[in-house]
Amino acid sequence: ISLHSSVDSFEEINSLLGRQLQLVHVTEGPNTFNQLPILESLIKNNLEFNNLGAVTNNFENRQYVFLQNSDSTVEQKLASMDDLRNWYLTAFNLDTKQNRLPYFMKSRSLLQQMLTVASDAFGEKDKRMVPFLYKEALEKYYLMTLLTAVDELGYDANDFIFVPERIQPITYLRQGYEIVKNIGDIVRLNADKEAEGMATVYEADYQMLLGLGIARRTYQNAMDLFAEAGVREQKITDFFSRPVVIPAPEYYTSINDAMNAQEASGYLYSEGEQSEEPKIHLGNYTAWNESVAYTPLPSPPNLLSDIELDLTRVEIGFRISSRGKTRGPDAESSDPDSVRARRNAQDALKEMVFRPRFEGTRWRPTKNLTMTYWYPTEK
Repeated sequence: ISLHSSVDSFEEINSLLGRQLQLVHVTEGPNTFNQLPILESLIKNNLEFNNLGAVTNNFENRQYVFLQNSDSTVEQKLASMDDLRNWYLTAFNLDTKQNRLPYFMKSRSLLQQMLTVASDAFGEKDKRMVPFLYKEALEKYYLMTLLTAVDELGYDANDFIFVPERIQPITYLRQGYEIVKNIGDIVRLNADKEAEGMATVYEADYQMLLGLGIARRTYQNAMDLFAEAGVREQKITDFFSRPVVIPAPEYYTSINDAMNAQEASGYLYSEGEQSEEPKIHLGNYTAWNESVAYTPLPSPPNLLSDIELDLTRVEIGFRISSRGKTRGPDAESSDPDSVRARRNAQDALKEMVFRPRFEGTRWRPTKNLTMTYWYPTEK
C-alpha cells in the first residue's frame, strides 16, 4: 500500500483495502479487531478522495466493531463513539450546507447513547461521568447559537430543531447550566477542593452567559475553595487575571491544567513599557463555522487530529469591560485580505463573553488585548 500511496493512487488503494477487509471478515468474522487498521486506512484514504459519505460509513463500522466485540472495554467503546461524534461535528464544515444539520442531529443522538453507556457502566454520580456531561453542557450552548444564527444555518436549525422540539434558544443554555451544576455535585463527592473550585468556576461561567447577577459571588466562592485546597495566592490571582472566552471548550479539574492549555493555544503576557498597560495576546480562537462565529470549533477525531481545514485568519485587537463584554474590536489584518473577513471577526468578538478579570474581589476592565481569530471558509 505504501508504494501506491507515493503516487497518490487512491482508487487502487481503496480497492486493495476493500479486498483485505473482505478477507478478514471471511476468516475472522465481522467483529474482529484485526480489521481496525484497515478501516482506519480507509478513513484516511476516503478523506483524500473527499468521499465524505464513505468516511462516515468507515467511522460507523469502526464504532460497530468496538460495540460488538466482547473483548472491548467500556473505555474503548466510549472512545470509538466519541471519535464518530467528533467526525460528525467535523464533517459539518466539510460537506455541503444542506448536510450540516443532519450531521449535528446525528452527533446529538450519539452523545445521548454515550451518556447511557457511561452511566450504566460507571454510575450516574461517578467522576468519570464528568467529561461526558460537560460535552452535553457544551452541546446546549451550540444549540442556542445554531438557533440564533441569522442566516441559512439558522433557518435550517429552526426546521430541524425548533419545529419538532419547541424549545427556545435560551432554555437550552439554562439546561446547560443545570448540567454544569450537576457536574459540581458529582465533583463535591470526591473531597478534592481544587476540583471543587474549578467546578464552581464553570458554574459561574454559565451564570455569566445567562446574565445572572450571582456570577461574581460564585467566582469568589471558587477563589475561597482554591485557597482551601492550598493553591498559592499568586497562582489564584494569575488564574483570575487571564481573560478566557466562555464557555471553555474543555473541562479541567485543576488551575495548572487550565492555564497550561491556554498557554498551549498561544497565550502571551507582555509587560508594558513605563506607564503603559501590559499587552496580552489571548492566542488562537477557532470558531466552529462562519454562521456560529462565537462557538468554539469541536475537536476532530483522534484519528484525524492533523486534519487541515480551510481557515480564514484575522488578527484583532480589543478591550474587555468589567462585565466580560468586548469593547472596540478592531481587526488589524486578515488572510486572505478582505473587508468581509475582518468584519466577520469584529462581529464575532462583539458576541463573545469573557470570564472577567478580578483584582481582589472586584471585576476590572482589561485593555491592550489581541487575539488570532480563525474560522472555516464557507463552502
